[in-house]
Amino acid sequence: MLDAIRRNAQSWGVKVIFGIIILVFVFWGVGSFRSERGDVLAEINGSPLFLEDFQRVYRQTLDNLRQENPNVSVDELERMDFRGQIFGQMVNAKLMEQEAARLGLNISAQELRQAITGMQVFLDLEDRFDPAQYQAVLRAHNLTPSQFERDFRGDLIIQRLQDFIALPAAVSDQEVRDIFTFAQEETVLEYLSFPWTTELDGFDVDEETVEASYQSQLNTFQVPARIRIAYLNISPSELADPTRVTQEEIVAYYTAMAHEYALPEQVNARHILVTPEDDTEEAQARAREELLEILVRIQAGESFADMAREYSQDATAAQGGSLGWFGRGEMVAEFEDAAFALEPGQLSEPVRSPFGWHLIQVEDRRDNGVVPLEEVAATIRIRLAEEHALEQLPETLDLAMEQIIVGESLEQAAEKLDLELRTSEFFPMGQSPSGLDLSPEAVAVLFGLQDGAITQTPILMAEGYLLAQRIDFEPQRVRPLEEVRDRVVAQLRLEKAKEAARTKAEQALESITAEAAEISEELRTSAPFGRQGFIPGLGFHPNLGADAFAAPVGDWLPQVYEMQDAFIVARVQERIAPPEEQWLDEQDEWREALLQSRQREFTQAFVAELQSKAEIRILRQDVLRPAPR
Repeated sequence: MLDAIRRNAQSWGVKVIFGIIILVFVFWGVGSFRSERGDVLAEINGSPLFLEDFQRVYRQTLDNLRQENPNVSVDELERMDFRGQIFGQMVNAKLMEQEAARLGLNISAQELRQAITGMQVFLDLEDRFDPAQYQAVLRAHNLTPSQFERDFRGDLIIQRLQDFIALPAAVSDQEVRDIFTFAQEETVLEYLSFPWTTELDGFDVDEETVEASYQSQLNTFQVPARIRIAYLNISPSELADPTRVTQEEIVAYYTAMAHEYALPEQVNARHILVTPEDDTEEAQARAREELLEILVRIQAGESFADMAREYSQDATAAQGGSLGWFGRGEMVAEFEDAAFALEPGQLSEPVRSPFGWHLIQVEDRRDNGVVPLEEVAATIRIRLAEEHALEQLPETLDLAMEQIIVGESLEQAAEKLDLELRTSEFFPMGQSPSGLDLSPEAVAVLFGLQDGAITQTPILMAEGYLLAQRIDFEPQRVRPLEEVRDRVVAQLRLEKAKEAARTKAEQALESITAEAAEISEELRTSAPFGRQGFIPGLGFHPNLGADAFAAPVGDWLPQVYEMQDAFIVARVQERIAPPEEQWLDEQDEWREALLQSRQREFTQAFVAELQSKAEIRILRQDVLRPAPR
């Protein structure tokens, strides 16, 4: 539930990561990654795009992405073509630079000065430009003023071109109102539920059926071939030497990046969640009454954490209801208001939110402030050490490759370069070894090696390079039936139970729509929901959501829908238009959002036209999508 609270604390739309990657390069933009030399990744209309630039942008973007979504996996990055999207963004920036130059767009020295002196990161506590702060911030990012000003001028020129492109964009009052109404309209369903979970124990399966099912899905029970590797991880984190970072460097970085260490007001809290059976007032009252009984027991001396483990209907129950530290804006409003109104040790009354009823206990709280230097000095030391190590990475990689080329073993290369030679656990094709973020293509390269063979070219990773040797191999096998019997039996019972529940639902729908028969079962009512497809109490089902908004009020929807643990048949009870007060409060925001969307469309069309005419030569395809060997 905590994940759901945090997801719904703010609009989903502005937090989508996997669709369009927006490169956030701190405060200086793409231009600051330009190189004067190095291997060429691609040529855009004859102008080089350097490999070093791409690697830096890749690493910075990955860091930003993982700050927003720490659990992002390598497979997800590959599915979204992470490398390709970054490359595409860099190509687009290069094309716009070239077009701006062709059109003669420029930024004067005065305009550049005004833009820099107005940047918040360079201002002192009285909001005045501070030259010392300016120098400190640039030093923290290994930039000189001339480098920064040159690159920032380029970014401003691109922005000027974008403003020029977007000039024709406009939106009408009716368009804004229509988009608002479409997005904010809600609907309510009445439905009959046919759960299959109550049917599971009613079905037996014989041995012949079990054997036949097992044989029909042998592929499901295959244990794939696996390999084990020895490897050198040549990356900034491996090469970093924190002992070489001085205290002066740490202080300068801390001063320059003070905004990173601002502490918002936070509370450390636990909660117990009770979810009503449905959205009726009776169910809500029962849930609240249950929490009141728990509250009395806690006030009498029983442990809040023990009560959460026993009664909370939330994933945090196993942790005694612990939510850890959170700040304002991370939870839904009702929950947040109640939590921040409590002092350490205090308990709330039952609090209602879209997810049910909560009992909240605040364990500690922190006011606004700044993390002391001594608490973050170690982290800053490591970060600066890795930045220094990034500069020596190419040389270390070259030396390692020289050792391999002349016939030295990985162990000998590791010893000469003072690197650690590691050994992986067994892993299958398509799965990265534990502790390494390797793409499926990179894993395929490792599987293509003979036992004992060493990669002859380095494998690009998110933060460096890998040199590896295949040292062991296990062939593919099939798990015997006795190992998976319980799984097969459970699957067969589930299939029979679901089929029985589906049949009941289909018969009920046919009877209701064809014969206009009276409904003997109890009709349930959903909470109001929007077009995204998430229905409180039922779950996420885009097709059901779409059908509900397409059908007239009072009509039964034309099919049976499979939800989390039941099939349902439903009809539209009510359509709810967004209130006029909401429109009056939000119309300016919706107008601005729609205008920005229209402007992006103009820019995207312009860039697409540039791409269609551009000559783009990729010289290092292996970097963008390594090919299996």
